[in-house]
Amino acid sequence: MRARAVIGANFGDEGKGLITDYLCATEGAGMVVRFNGGAQAGHTVVTPDGRRHVFHHLGAGTFAGVPTYLSKYFICNPLLFFQELDLLHALGVKPVVYAHPECLVTTFADMLINQRLEDKLGTARHGSCGVGINETVIRSGLPHLRITMADLWNRIGSLEGKLHEICQHYAEFRTGAAVNHPEMHEWFMKGCWRFAEVVSPLGIQQCRDPVFEGAQGLLLDQNNREFFPHLTRSNTGLKNVRTLCVTAGIDQIDAYYVSRTYLTRHGAGKLPGEDVSMRFEDDTNTEHDYQGTMRFAPMDWAALVARMSADCRGANYHLAVTHMDQHLCAVGADLFGYGPGRADVRNGSVKKVKVGT
Repeated sequence: MRARAVIGANFGDEGKGLITDYLCATEGAGMVVRFNGGAQAGHTVVTPDGRRHVFHHLGAGTFAGVPTYLSKYFICNPLLFFQELDLLHALGVKPVVYAHPECLVTTFADMLINQRLEDKLGTARHGSCGVGINETVIRSGLPHLRITMADLWNRIGSLEGKLHEICQHYAEFRTGAAVNHPEMHEWFMKGCWRFAEVVSPLGIQQCRDPVFEGAQGLLLDQNNREFFPHLTRSNTGLKNVRTLCVTAGIDQIDAYYVSRTYLTRHGAGKLPGEDVSMRFEDDTNTEHDYQGTMRFAPMDWAALVARMSADCRGANYHLAVTHMDQHLCAVGADLFGYGPGRADVRNGSVKKVKVGT
């Protein structure tokens, strides 16, 4: 059985949603599997009939009618999930969503703690999206405060007690002040029970013909020492995909690495070759309270190929290059040395090129 994996080749914002949608719409898929990250992802898809949505929780194959599976490496956020679900319902889309029982769950307190800590850092901010991903991981290291999808499905009686502890003593420990929002406490609890009703349990073994949709990019992987500490709390390359495929009995992975024709970075941290004179229009990545504005740099194509090769480790891999209508470049034999052709995304059409195996 074969799997396809869509992976950001840089710092994120490459066009992973576009490529996921393309694969689902043109080649079909049984499931889109979210294999890292959480609601901080922002994957934009525009359909030929003009519908536009930025996917956060749900897979970018949703417009193509492909269900979403939130793997055990995905971090769920019930409140943000329903914001997204309402937007999709307004577009006439009724998504089908499954999740693994071990998925961690973000609380509203995690988001507020995250934002408080970023505010305290001032100009030295980490560059977080402010939706509590890192805080969820840190808190979940304490077994008595860990909340998973299994807890929601089982409607454990201790969940409300855990939330109270997180909002009071834990929040005070992390930030110096408790999170006192009783109305949000009640809202979150109701959201959890509703989330457990809307999202069904499933194992990766039941996901047939999957497309694995990654979040962020290779340069933000939590183990990337070059760009530490401004990283994300997940494995952004094929590591999680390989583990899930072994469990699912999948023995072939085709990786689709996605890149713009130029380099971008949203948030703090170094950007090699940063060029403040470079400016490109972007309807999704507008200025953010915690990440600031998008930054740009010319692409180092040799470095791009090197990190794709290092991540794939013998798997079949392809390169999909997006935003060529904004910034033309020569993508072909003279650049990569792997043969002619190029991946082009323009007006919704996509062509892919295999650049190595």
